[in-house]
This record gives sequence, structure tokens and C-alpha cells, in this order.
Amino acid sequence: MSSIRVFSFNIWTDGRADGGASSGNPRCFAIRRELIKKKFPAYDADIVGFQETMPAQRQWLMDTFTDYQVCGIGRDRDLQGESNVVMFKKDKFDLVNLDTFWLSDTPHIPGTRFATDQSSCPRICTVVTLRRKEDGMLFRHYNTHLDHVGQIAQAQGITMILNRMASDYQTWPMPVILTGDMNVTPDNVVYKSIVNFTGLNAPLADKTADMDFSFHNFDPEKTHIKIDYVFSTLESTGSSIKVTDADENGVTMSDHYPVGAVLEM
Repeated sequence: MSSIRVFSFNIWTDGRADGGASSGNPRCFAIRRELIKKKFPAYDADIVGFQETMPAQRQWLMDTFTDYQVCGIGRDRDLQGESNVVMFKKDKFDLVNLDTFWLSDTPHIPGTRFATDQSSCPRICTVVTLRRKEDGMLFRHYNTHLDHVGQIAQAQGITMILNRMASDYQTWPMPVILTGDMNVTPDNVVYKSIVNFTGLNAPLADKTADMDFSFHNFDPEKTHIKIDYVFSTLESTGSSIKVTDADENGVTMSDHYPVGAVLEM
């Protein structure tokens, strides 16, 4: 048995209103990406589930972290826009299967949404099945970003993901990892539905349960909300990981801290 280091990282979308590098705006991705490139490799992530990656950011991840494979498509009708890409080390894992489904009543129609209280944003879940090269062990990684507005849409979205997990597991059993920006705190019914889910061979335990907060809205001194998670049926080793020491000269890598866990396989 050996361990893998799994992270969830809402990278904050590359907004044109943030300006270019010359703007000096610490929210600008052209500035933040240099900090990500400098600091994040030290955490030696084996797998990362990203949220809010725009096409240019996906390409930057591919060009910058060449030891990794980046998988995923955009959530919009034309498969552009924000994505929940999964990035994993090429020398450790093989990609067995890749799928994206929309959190909607028509999960295989790009750009669709629930007709309830969902925001204008389509929401997706990226699913990768990976094979560890050293021993052939298979596992599934689901990566998502639940709606930030509609409580009903949040519940519908996580229900769809959990039902998909159960169906996948019945067809081809293997360990499960779920990462994402859930846009809910641990006292929320959505969170409770995850950790109390019984459709797999083991609980989807919160491997970041000892963490105080993850979302800081570019102001870590004032905002302290935990909405980013790593859940898994795998056992974990040690404490969870929060990438806070990357803050530098008023710049943070995102409005969320990357959060991670060491999982035993």
C-alpha cells in the first residue's frame, strides 16, 4: 500500500475585468499564475481537481505543468467556458476513462441547467477513471463545482452525482474520490448527504474535516468559510493540507486556498 496526494483547487476564473499583468491587480491571473507556478509544485500533488478554469487557464496548466495530464471540457453549450479539469501525474497514472455530465435534467446536453433556482451558470461534473501504474489499481475521481445561488439546485446536483457514483460502482466497483467547491459549509444538508451516503462500499468521508476554512475572497484576514473539500472512500494519513504559505506580497493564488489530503491505496 502506498499513498497519493489529492487536492481540490478553485483557481478563480481569468476575468478580463481584472486587467493584465501591468495593471498590478493582485486578482489578475497573469499575476497569480506566477505564484501558482512558484509555490504549488512544493506540495507534490499527484492529482488535482480544479474549478473555474477557463480555456486559456487550461492551456496554461498544460504548458506549465508538463509532468501532468489535464482532462476536461468547458461547461457551456460549445464546450468552452469554465471547466472542472482533473490534472494527474503522467508517470503515476494512466487514463482509463473520461466523462463529463451536466447537473441538469438532461445531463448529456451541453450547457443545460436545472429549471429550479439554479443561477445562470451551467454546472458540470468531470469523472476520470485512473489506473495506478505501479500496481494496476483502479479508482474514480469525480470533480465538481455546485451552484452558488440555488439551494434546491445544489441538492439536485449532489443527488445526481451520488446516484452516478452508485451506478458506476455497481457496474465496476473501485475506490472513489470526490473533490470540489461545494459552495456549502459542513452544517449544510448537501454536505451531510455526502458523508452519510451509503451507495458505496465505504463512507465518503471528509478528508479535510480538520480544516477551519478554505474560501477567503482575496481577504484571508476577514473571510473564513469552508466550502472546498476532498471526500473519499479511501483511508487518509495525517492531517489535511491547506496551501496558505503561498501568500506573497499581498498576492494569493486564488480566492480559495487549495485543500488536499494524503490517501492510502
